[in-house]
Amino acid sequence: MKALVTILAMTGALALAAPASAVTLINGSFELGGNANARAQGYLELSPGDLSITGWTIGGAGVDLVGSNYWDASDGIQSVDLSRRGAGSISQSFATVVGVTYLVTFDLSGNPFGGVDDKITVITFSGNDPVEQVYSVTAANSPTNMQWETYGFSFTASDVTSTLSFTSQEGNRFGPALDNVAITGDDGAGATVPEPSTWAMLVIGFGLVGVARRRRTAVVAS
Repeated sequence: MKALVTILAMTGALALAAPASAVTLINGSFELGGNANARAQGYLELSPGDLSITGWTIGGAGVDLVGSNYWDASDGIQSVDLSRRGAGSISQSFATVVGVTYLVTFDLSGNPFGGVDDKITVITFSGNDPVEQVYSVTAANSPTNMQWETYGFSFTASDVTSTLSFTSQEGNRFGPALDNVAITGDDGAGATVPEPSTWAMLVIGFGLVGVARRRRTAVVAS
């Protein structure tokens, strides 16, 4: 998951320096929660309301949490097929600043087992018009070569809490594949909370000032 966390320690105190438009998006690469590779088929079928993907709400006809034993993820080892046995969705709500524009980036592919086809995803951000994104699965797509592509859209917050949703428009088992979701504010404020296991550990002593950073390569939407 792309993330940047800065921890400042001063005289036994721990403080986080976060601009006002920073966003707390949890589990953007779907690594937390269920373990898809623990299943023989390499994926978990998740019904609406299932809490197996930490931070995300599952809706519609449900989604599949897909492990690397089934197909390669864009980031980490897990991704999501937005169609379980019909068109499903995932969404997450988080604090935003009214009037601030946020850039949402994410990686899309498509379930390669459905053959050559266009996979349609609708992205919504509270108070904004829905955006439709088409990903075209070709003969080159395969479980070991998913041909992930990065997309990005800007949305403006209209409330102090906003909801980001990704909804499949495919009414079959072979939906759009989603991974590596991240958000930044228009001031470039870092946006994605890393997995708990990757939080930097900092021991603070009297008079100690430390800075711990965790960086991962950013993907820029073309």
